[in-house]
Amino acid sequence: MSNTTITPATPSELRQFGLLFSTVVILLFGVLLPWVFDQTYPLWPWVSAGVLAILAVLTPTTLRPFYRAWMRFGLIAGFINTRIIMFLLYYLVFVPIGALMTLIGRDALSRRTGDTAHDSYRVVSSTRDQDHFERPY
Repeated sequence: MSNTTITPATPSELRQFGLLFSTVVILLFGVLLPWVFDQTYPLWPWVSAGVLAILAVLTPTTLRPFYRAWMRFGLIAGFINTRIIMFLLYYLVFVPIGALMTLIGRDALSRRTGDTAHDSYRVVSSTRDQDHFERPY
């Protein structure tokens, strides 16, 4: 994993983290998931989010361990997600396009010499007129 460090948070940032985290807990575990799975609405998300919000407002520095743990989780999740996304992008986008281009005979990099007598891929450039840069547009 990379050497990314977690920067210390100010009390204002910790307050914002606590309020945002408590809102997400209520919306996700207190409202959305019970509604989606047609379950009863539990009490624990509301109580834990309320405690977290009270701590965030009154003493935000007490949230520092939760903040550090959440940021560490975010770094690990980001590390894993990046690899998964890049793997999927490569094998679901680039490999099929490359295979299709090979099947239809397209050579985007002009790697074929075309003639076996040539030992170079060099393409001779055309010479330009003397007044080429006089009117570039």
